[in-house]
Amino acid sequence: MRSVPLRVAIVGLVAVVVLITPPTVRIDSSVWLPAAIVLTLLSIGLEFITVSLPKGGALSLATIPHVATILLLPHPVAAASVALAVLVEEMIHRVAVMKIIFNVSAYVVTISVASHLVGLIGNAWIAAGHTPRDVFTLAALFVVAGLTYYLVNGALVAFVVSAATQRRFLFLLRINARNTGLSELGAATVGMLFSALWIIEPAWTVVLAFPAAVIARSLQYIRQLESETRDAVKSIAEIVDHRDPNTYHHSERVASYALALAEELDVSDDLIEIVEQAGLVHDLGKVAVPDRVLLKPTPLTDDERAAMWTHTTVGAAILRKFRLFAPGADIVLHHHENFDGTGYPDGLAGEGIPLGARIVAVADAFDAMTSNRPYRRALTLEEALSRLRDGSGAQWDPVIVGNMIRLIIEERLDLPEHLRPRTTARRRRLQIAASVELSAVAADPGRTAIHEPAAQEAAL
Repeated sequence: MRSVPLRVAIVGLVAVVVLITPPTVRIDSSVWLPAAIVLTLLSIGLEFITVSLPKGGALSLATIPHVATILLLPHPVAAASVALAVLVEEMIHRVAVMKIIFNVSAYVVTISVASHLVGLIGNAWIAAGHTPRDVFTLAALFVVAGLTYYLVNGALVAFVVSAATQRRFLFLLRINARNTGLSELGAATVGMLFSALWIIEPAWTVVLAFPAAVIARSLQYIRQLESETRDAVKSIAEIVDHRDPNTYHHSERVASYALALAEELDVSDDLIEIVEQAGLVHDLGKVAVPDRVLLKPTPLTDDERAAMWTHTTVGAAILRKFRLFAPGADIVLHHHENFDGTGYPDGLAGEGIPLGARIVAVADAFDAMTSNRPYRRALTLEEALSRLRDGSGAQWDPVIVGNMIRLIIEERLDLPEHLRPRTTARRRRLQIAASVELSAVAADPGRTAIHEPAAQEAAL
């Protein structure tokens, strides 16, 4: 998080530099002034129609006038017009000062870079002729303006959000573009048409109101559908947790532990995303397990145990019906497989168990150990560490267990309040005990790293 202000400062500095650079094309003010007034007012209005992006930032319908501004106004007027629109909207919404600085600077950089590149190719006012060469030049201007705007703006957002979320730059760039890229380019296309119609006859630009409204609604529906789908599935998983007072917030803690483990193991951002999501819904299939089994305070019979074991297959089957959750279905299906092959449902062993499932298995087991259950009270942190060591290589992947223990003793895991060591003496005892556990789980010197299958990297 400390690098966020630094990155914002870098973007701000670049904005100042590009703003004072001389324009690559000059246009008489009598030509562009009416367009500047209309586009600035239009940008201010459309800045208030935004769609949040999956991993931070927002997408605005103001893309339409922004692209038209690049094509119709000279630098630095184009950058100043868009910056003013963004500033007005942010001040009305009372956005934090740092965010205002970043957003205004990012748009200054985006518009300035695009304006310079467009100017190197030609002038839209002149290129809007009727010769084949004019048509080719105008098409080139449209493509450069739209793509530059999209790529530079997306890159700047990912540059800062990556510092805030500790996610890789390319991952953020891709995941934010995955569901909104076509709509964003569609809005840019409308902006290109706006500029062409304005040059021919400004009054004709009103016909673009309908496609602009369609694009706005489609973007909002996409994000709304994603959000509601995630919330619905997570709500079902929460209902399972709430059936037993002892498992309240269990899935949230498992997701938190699994996320920390995945990051510690330095797996791909795609897998980190899937692991966190799967952790939140790993017990979803318990909706099919009767209370008499789920809440039984005594050992389960063979039939009851078989009923309990169905929750992994039921949960995976449910998740496969949802595109947003389908990548994590195999994690949910196999998070009760044992490293030695004695688990369920398929008896997978070793690295034959999906990596995400091995991660969630350790996170799930640790939270189960340190929480009250109908058949026993919660274990102490020291007892849980000992159990992890005893099960390393048999029930759980020893590399993942070692990293879990390391996260705990270095106090880099967000533990519940009752598990946190409150005294220096206890913290020291825990470190001594954990060092023994770490040496025990490192018994296989030939296997000290996690190998992530390429197929899992591309799963999302």
